[in-house]
Amino acid sequence: MSATTSSPTKPDAVTSSVSSRARRVLPPEIAATILAVCATILGAVSGLPVYGVFLGWAAAGLAGGSRAVRTPVLVSCLTTGAVLGTGALAAASALGQIVGPDVPQWLGTVAALIVINPLMILLGRTRALTSVPAMFIGFSTLFAVHLGGTASTWEGMIGVLVATVLTNSIGVGCHRIFGHLTWSGGPATPA
Repeated sequence: MSATTSSPTKPDAVTSSVSSRARRVLPPEIAATILAVCATILGAVSGLPVYGVFLGWAAAGLAGGSRAVRTPVLVSCLTTGAVLGTGALAAASALGQIVGPDVPQWLGTVAALIVINPLMILLGRTRALTSVPAMFIGFSTLFAVHLGGTASTWEGMIGVLVATVLTNSIGVGCHRIFGHLTWSGGPATPA
């Protein structure tokens, strides 16, 4: 048999070796653990909230569909949710200052949410922002970063917004890396 052709019933050594390597994958438990440890170390070193990474990763996992197609939409939706969360916090603060200290702060938050929640759902009807759950995850992550003490590391609302978008985006990236680490490249073929 020549080096350029192979028998359909018995692959040559080079083809067998290449296809064997393509099938070798990490078990999902190992791949997820490696990525989770890396995310935790990144959070410890940078001051970024590691839960933001995990929330972005969860959003990507829940989205389904083609990862390559969904990634820009997910990052856009997570970012939009975080921006709207920043708007909700700013609006709640402004309303609190307008009505004074005699009115509970949560009323300003409720007023902001009455506008922002329907806005997120309406934005979900656009082609670029089709993942409403990802918008809510970005929104929720921003509140967690703001209320969770990370704001002291990432000063001010812009810092909180940047930390939220960055960690959620890293989480989407972790989901993509996880897919590459655990993808088998198709069904195994007998040697």
